[in-house]
Amino acid sequence: MSDADDDLHPDAPDTFALRRRVLLTAVVALVLYVASLVLLDALRAPSLAALAVAAVLYLLVVRPMMRPVREAVALRRRLAFQAWQKARDAGALDDGPPEPGAPRG
Repeated sequence: MSDADDDLHPDAPDTFALRRRVLLTAVVALVLYVASLVLLDALRAPSLAALAVAAVLYLLVVRPMMRPVREAVALRRRLAFQAWQKARDAGALDDGPPEPGAPRG
């Protein structure tokens, strides 16, 4: 285990698993969409049907498969905000960003 791993919060999501999830979702969605286009072409369906198929695939495949990624992103944001609040309350941070037009330094 490296030193960088020691700094991670125990609830922090595995970023490599999230990347694999995104790639898996993309591959599954692409394969299903191409297969549905081949089927629509074989059935001589109108071109507008491809749009309907894309919407159905998004709702039934992509959104459910990406739910863990959305939850992990929300968790990372929440953990980062909590860390920022803890540092602010401990006095480790300055008062925040400077006012617009204020001199720097």
